[in-house]
Amino acid sequence: MDNIIAIFIGAFGGLIVAIFQYIMKQKSETEAKIQSLNENKYRSTLVFMRCVLVPENLKQFDISDPNIHNLRGDELQKYVKAKLVEYYYNSFLYASDDVLRNLKMFIETPSEDKFEETARAMRKDLWKK
Repeated sequence: MDNIIAIFIGAFGGLIVAIFQYIMKQKSETEAKIQSLNENKYRSTLVFMRCVLVPENLKQFDISDPNIHNLRGDELQKYVKAKLVEYYYNSFLYASDDVLRNLKMFIETPSEDKFEETARAMRKDLWKK
């Protein structure tokens, strides 16, 4: 009888460990996916920020938006700023308060310094540094 109880307890313990490992693996995979999604969102935001500062740099980036390549001058500036505002509002779902604050300041008055501050906030948010 003691052997049967010991076997049952051992099997039950193994099952608990297997369930725990499965849950931890799922959590880790989910966090990796979220990290990748946020990194891509921040990367896109930074590209549009650069285009707000220096619209001529548009050619340096691989942007899949077909509308953007037909725009020039003020039209391009307005378009990329509108996209940046769109990214800002979407960021409420995933960005830290620090990123939101810096991005808003950049949108209000774009500058190299504000670009760098926003990029640092994004990096800190992504890598938890």
